[in-house]
Amino acid sequence: MHEPSLPGAADRLTPNDPSGLQRRLTAILQSSPAPTVCVARSREDGGDLMVAGASLLELIRHRIAALQRAGMRHGDVLASDSAGVSRVVDALAAILGGFVYWPCDDHRRMAEGPLVSDSGASLIWRPNPLVGVGLSPGQPHEPPAAMPMRLTIQLRDIMAPAGPQVRALIDGGSTTPPFAINAQTIGRLGSTLRRHLGIKRQSVRYCAAPAQSAVGILLDLLPGIAARQVMVVPTEFRPTSTTIVRAIGRYHPDSLTLTLEQAVALLDTPMDDTTLKALRHAQVLIADRNPIPLSLRERLTPMVSRLDIAYVLPEAGDAFLI
Repeated sequence: MHEPSLPGAADRLTPNDPSGLQRRLTAILQSSPAPTVCVARSREDGGDLMVAGASLLELIRHRIAALQRAGMRHGDVLASDSAGVSRVVDALAAILGGFVYWPCDDHRRMAEGPLVSDSGASLIWRPNPLVGVGLSPGQPHEPPAAMPMRLTIQLRDIMAPAGPQVRALIDGGSTTPPFAINAQTIGRLGSTLRRHLGIKRQSVRYCAAPAQSAVGILLDLLPGIAARQVMVVPTEFRPTSTTIVRAIGRYHPDSLTLTLEQAVALLDTPMDDTTLKALRHAQVLIADRNPIPLSLRERLTPMVSRLDIAYVLPEAGDAFLI
């Protein structure tokens, strides 16, 4: 699934952005003054917080500045357990800031195994929960945005095959170690998947995949951003089937991505007529490391507008759409 080069693209590449990914993401966000590339999350009053692409870019820049002031360097790892708007801000701040985004809700895993003794090696930074993503830089008495921990030898070795342009470190599963993906892969996956999946620009997307999963960043956020979709991002790190069913009935999303486990749970969760009708108009992508059973495809196909299947390949740090 390689994306053809754009005419003159090489002329716009720089040593700090050799893949052109940072330039492309910034251009998408800057060209979205309306709620197109945006996120929505539930507030305490039951309403939604809508963030336009241009406003999202401001939050991202504030986050990058705060992380840099805390001491983060190019190539350091941001281990984020954020959900909702913060999840998108952290993911894009890491990419645009030259950091490595690691959606991880269990920080204890970071300290397992022997540590890298080289003082110049990358560090892992655990976000400070006292610092919100919307905090303006330079605010008096601003606490550190993140706190550093040493990189383990295991994680250093996992990141090595992806090269110097590592931009994400993603859990491969409960029994497999994380794997790394680089800027080149991220840069082509978003727009390539959008085209092959037929995602309409400015349509509604519910980001149902678990935030820490490979599916959550490779096959959920990336196509949504590339298509300038309105991305409804849950406040749960791992949305339950009940949460997904309620969201389908409330938002009537045009597209959503599910893991195999989520798809199985969704079929076993009761739905009212409104939700079933909304699901019939949705384009669903099931993505996982494991084979998708034919029986599941047969059950789900008549319930949705379009069903696609994708596989995540941890050994290659990539994804494959069939």
